[in-house]
Amino acid sequence: TSQINAKGTVITHITVSSTQDLDFGNDIVAGVATTVDKEASNAGKFLLAGQPNRQISIAFTLPTSLVNGSSTMPITFSTTDAGYIVNNGSVSAFNPAVSKNASFGTNGAMEIVLGGTVTPSATQEAGQYTAPVTISLQYTTN
Repeated sequence: TSQINAKGTVITHITVSSTQDLDFGNDIVAGVATTVDKEASNAGKFLLAGQPNRQISIAFTLPTSLVNGSSTMPITFSTTDAGYIVNNGSVSAFNPAVSKNASFGTNGAMEIVLGGTVTPSATQEAGQYTAPVTISLQYTTN
């Protein structure tokens, strides 16, 4: 007789921390669009950790407006408003409205950045407007 072992290795779980809100500032002017670039200091940021060199799928649930009570202000995202950074490299841009595959760096880390544009109406009510941005992550089979 002979035998073999049945075995498998569970990979590191993906962890994510929201490290900075996407902040359009405290001086938005009614009727004037305000854009935050994904590489700006006030861009939204998520810090991820997972299995080194493994590929993940990144997906956002994006708002179409920010809310202040019963008032809303449109928010839009261009096809290059999101990006990811691995191994302290440069930002690789992607469309935040479409799921994106990317691989963790050799250290198992990744940073996701997000910019966008708000477009207040000429009669936009004053006040602070907010809306959640949700990121979903999962390993791919690659």
